Amino acid sequence: MTLTFPHQLDRVRDAVLVQEAKLRRVADWYASAIEAGGLIHVYANGHSRIAVEEMIVRMGALTGFHPLLAPGLATFDGVIGMRGIRINQYMERYEGVGAQILAEYEIGPSDVFLVLSATGTTPAAVDFALAVQRRYPEHALVVLACEQQARRAASKHSSGQNLSHVVDAASKAVFLDNAMPYGDLSTEIQGQTGRYLVCPLSSIGALTVVQSLNELTVRELDRRGVAHHVLRNMHLDNTVDNYDQWLLDQRRRYARTLHQPELEGGNAPSSS
Repeated sequence: MTLTFPHQLDRVRDAVLVQEAKLRRVADWYASAIEAGGLIHVYANGHSRIAVEEMIVRMGALTGFHPLLAPGLATFDGVIGMRGIRINQYMERYEGVGAQILAEYEIGPSDVFLVLSATGTTPAAVDFALAVQRRYPEHALVVLACEQQARRAASKHSSGQNLSHVVDAASKAVFLDNAMPYGDLSTEIQGQTGRYLVCPLSSIGALTVVQSLNELTVRELDRRGVAHHVLRNMHLDNTVDNYDQWLLDQRRRYARTLHQPELEGGNAPSSS
């Protein structure tokens, strides 16, 4: 019996490195948003919320990332019952939630949107990306998903689109591939009791892309001469000062999403 799954990490590494030019473009958008005191607004549903948590509150995390996680779409840790997977999957097919999420916030002019989806086909993720394009067509939109599946699989959204279609039609957008194979499951086991497909790669790929963007964003901010808040390892020595400063910067940035003075007087875009 031979362990084979760790070799799949080579696939992730190669897929991320080949996208370096696109990653640098996104890091430039991130750096501009952060430098302007703004935010990168991160949407996900289902298991893709793992990558959101990696960005928001994590050792090594940058300030400036704002989660858009609706509990009904991103919380199914109960497996069954009111926090179960059946309800979550039903909610993923319900359209119109994306516009309602955006209606809760006032987005700054330099802000960026990031949409995470394993497959690139989940109706809720497509719905949110379409809502972003309707309401904020000039803002940068980044999609992190499986490009192969988003381009080949049938759409589940009433618009007939997957996330690849939304990116193609946008004026300022990038599609980043999460390196997963079509169908996500990367390892085949031919056993005496049957054939099994196991070991999804989408989460590992997404986390690798997220951390690659963290590195490139800090490098770009530093190149511009912009100092930034990065959360230190809170389990080593005394990091209270860093923790407090990091939270203060987050608090100031988050406050702007609830009140943008320049949008007063009826200038805010409608939620429709």
